[in-house]
Amino acid sequence: MKDWIRGILRARKAQRLLRSQGVMTGHGFKFSGPSTMKEGVFEQAETEVLCKLLAKADRFVNVGANFGYFVCLAQSLNVPTIAVEPVPVNLELLHKNIAQNGFEHGVTVHACACGETAGQAEIFGVGTGASFVKGWARNPESLHHTVDVRPLDDIVAADSLSGRSVFLVDVEGFELEVLKGADAILSLKDKPIWLLESGLSDHRQGGELNPMFEEVFALLQRHGYDMYCINRPEQAVSGAEIRRSLETGKDLIGGHNFLLVPEGHAIDYLLS
Repeated sequence: MKDWIRGILRARKAQRLLRSQGVMTGHGFKFSGPSTMKEGVFEQAETEVLCKLLAKADRFVNVGANFGYFVCLAQSLNVPTIAVEPVPVNLELLHKNIAQNGFEHGVTVHACACGETAGQAEIFGVGTGASFVKGWARNPESLHHTVDVRPLDDIVAADSLSGRSVFLVDVEGFELEVLKGADAILSLKDKPIWLLESGLSDHRQGGELNPMFEEVFALLQRHGYDMYCINRPEQAVSGAEIRRSLETGKDLIGGHNFLLVPEGHAIDYLLS
């Protein structure tokens, strides 16, 4: 199918989601969007971990908030929330979901992306797979937007955070740039907890392993974080297994949702 046709079809699908009626989810909030979100079965393993973290959280920051599923989840648990989302139609549906639950006073929305430096960049696609990486998830190049980009340090004041603050970053291949723009936050002594969607296997056009994941891991390690794949929380990710994966072309970790905790932190306490 031609790129421009796929672009039209995806844009129409996004508009249908925007017009859809909100339904009550099993998590206690109304939601308009994809059926998996409305039925409360979206990213179930990640949602389970996030609920445990939010039960103890004093603030939630969602970078790549998309339609607002996790924003509404945090608000249903009365956690003050910052949402960052650059794609226009995603933003419309995000605001709709916030409004239909009466969550306006608990959420601050930033209509931008996060990156290493301030500026503008072109993002492709709409919905959950929109990405700055060309060809990501077969996003049509004809469906694109120029959006503002800001460092996360400029959006969230480091001194407003604590070890009970929770970040969720889902930016479809742009994780390294987001983290590079969060140096002050990552350098805090009382470190927040992060959920990061990344990994060796992702949605790149060629299907190859993600070579930048090793740099993501090294950056987090320099800032005093251990990384756990939520599919195997009993064992921290190591630099050695990332290197072996890249050398062999086989993903030896096998997950794309990662919990980032301060070195030596009791992960079983976080997930209890």
